[in-house]
Amino acid sequence: MKTVIIVQARMTSTRLPGKVLKTVLGKALLEYQIERLKMVQLAEQIIIATTINSTDQPIIDLCQRLSVPYYRGSEDDVLARYYEAATLYGADAIVRVTSDCPLIDPTVIDEVIDYYISNECDYVSNTMDRTYPRGMDTEVFSYKVLKEAFKNAVELPEREHVTPFIYHRPEKYSLESVK
Repeated sequence: MKTVIIVQARMTSTRLPGKVLKTVLGKALLEYQIERLKMVQLAEQIIIATTINSTDQPIIDLCQRLSVPYYRGSEDDVLARYYEAATLYGADAIVRVTSDCPLIDPTVIDEVIDYYISNECDYVSNTMDRTYPRGMDTEVFSYKVLKEAFKNAVELPEREHVTPFIYHRPEKYSLESVK
């Protein structure tokens, strides 16, 4: 099983534009996050999923400098961006984190991945029952479930975000929470 961490990142945040490349001690926040994600033991690859907008070229430049794979897709249809990135890179399991969490703990990510592997569920996160602090947000789900969401989600919030189609259907998907 190939487990892939996909990080959604873009420069056009409405609250703080360019936040993913803001620097702290001479290093971009996204670079700190990538360093932390490289410490995750249970994932084989990290992919930065950004948009086709020219404003996101600096993210691509950073990925190229750090030799981190990336994918460029729709700004508004983040579900499609994730699905296309997961398809391109042959993911069996997807770990979703956002670039809003530059100080995420790799141990927490490994805990959520391990729970997913050990419990054979469709979706697991540490956000449904929030017991972890903000900034540690981790979701893991199968490529099969992502593909179903991509093909069937029609509501705008289900396209703008990656996982609502899944976690809003507990009758269809086995959902688990790591606390």
